[in-house]
Amino acid sequence: MVVDEMQLLALGEAAKDLAEVIKESNKMLRFFLIKDEQSELQSWVLGERMAEMLLQDFSCRVEWEKEHKFGIWMVYVPELDVWGKGDTEEEAAEDLVSAAVDYMEVFLKCIPFYFGIGRKKHLPYIVRLFLVRGNRDKIRAFLGLS
Repeated sequence: MVVDEMQLLALGEAAKDLAEVIKESNKMLRFFLIKDEQSELQSWVLGERMAEMLLQDFSCRVEWEKEHKFGIWMVYVPELDVWGKGDTEEEAAEDLVSAAVDYMEVFLKCIPFYFGIGRKKHLPYIVRLFLVRGNRDKIRAFLGLS
């Protein structure tokens, strides 16, 4: 695999050696711009470790509220505009984790829609959720619950 200074690869070259591009992007903390020679389309290959480093400063904080009339706990994450509720703080926290995972899954399937309604700013947080691969303890930590 020959990579120039800018790490620009032609689509054909990247396709022939995609496993090596992925390995190199993760092992050596490199990213690659892959360009289709037939059009103006471009894509980036960004290793998971590099993505984690780039996004590490995107963290969440929770806001708790006890609704006294009905005795329900509510917890809100402004960075993602998601919330959870429950009879106890723990139930509300678990509901929040489930809501955040559901939102991430739908967001990733409908990115143009969410960008169109002004939720582009959620993307770094969504990617961080995606990177923890469903590990609920890591999700709780990311959301600011632990």
